[in-house]
Amino acid sequence: MNSKADRFFNSKSSFIIISLAPLLLFYTLFLVVPKITSFYYPFTEYDGISAPVRIGLRNFATIAKDADLWAAMKNNFFYWIIATPINFFAALIVAFLLVKKPYRESKFYRILYYFPAILPSVITALMWQFAFHGRYGIFNALLNALGMNVGEFYWLTNTTAVRWAMIIPMVWGGWAGNMLIFMGAIQSVPASLYESAELDGASDPQKLFLITVPVIWETMKTMIFFSIIGLFGAFEMILIMTNGGPAGATEVVGTYMYKIAFGAEGVAAFGYAAAIGLILFVILSVISIIAFRFMDRGEAIEMAG
Repeated sequence: MNSKADRFFNSKSSFIIISLAPLLLFYTLFLVVPKITSFYYPFTEYDGISAPVRIGLRNFATIAKDADLWAAMKNNFFYWIIATPINFFAALIVAFLLVKKPYRESKFYRILYYFPAILPSVITALMWQFAFHGRYGIFNALLNALGMNVGEFYWLTNTTAVRWAMIIPMVWGGWAGNMLIFMGAIQSVPASLYESAELDGASDPQKLFLITVPVIWETMKTMIFFSIIGLFGAFEMILIMTNGGPAGATEVVGTYMYKIAFGAEGVAAFGYAAAIGLILFVILSVISIIAFRFMDRGEAIEMAG
């Protein structure tokens, strides 16, 4: 008996099992189980404390009539449609210049431009919340110095201005990560392609869009996919800077789900929030499938040519 025990504890496979067991336990408890239950709670009435009560499709019927939810979803699409292209094009152009142009200060620029990506989203949100302050914020000071005379305009309390103001921190905090990925992809483009283009008199924009984009299209396709996943993001920034206000002008699905799930609106409705999450999963899956259907690399090269 002892020999079998000794062989068990001395074997390589046993060591691996014992070492990974705690990680597998935590992974199962905190990732696998929540993912499985996320397909159960949407069909229940559940406040997160008492036992869930099965109610069938009632939550989904409520979703269809929830005007606040659909307004929040519109805000998500608004921010995604505006901020994502800016992030992509800014990152692509800057990455191309840093890789292909022999600037002496390139290393400094790389650090400077990547700095926003290493800041936690909470710090970014607090920084921009202060920047948009009507009396003390640097944003108003800059506009006034340029002669626009906005005075003490409170951007985050104006229902019209706040939607557009939030685009700035979203772009500032999001494009640097894309830039780093683009730089890695551009460095893998064969130099002979650019040399041939130079012999034909191609300009830098032509090199970028007729050579670089088609060659790194697989990387771009992956980044587009992740941007689709982030379609319903911007949770921390919105929650800290505006909490979805004023009057729901910046409410996104993430902040709306948070308020519903944890009772910020008066009554905790965890089951209803889970139903919203399930609907988002379906929407993102459909959008992703459609996007990949029309993002064939051959079509990209054909369009570029």
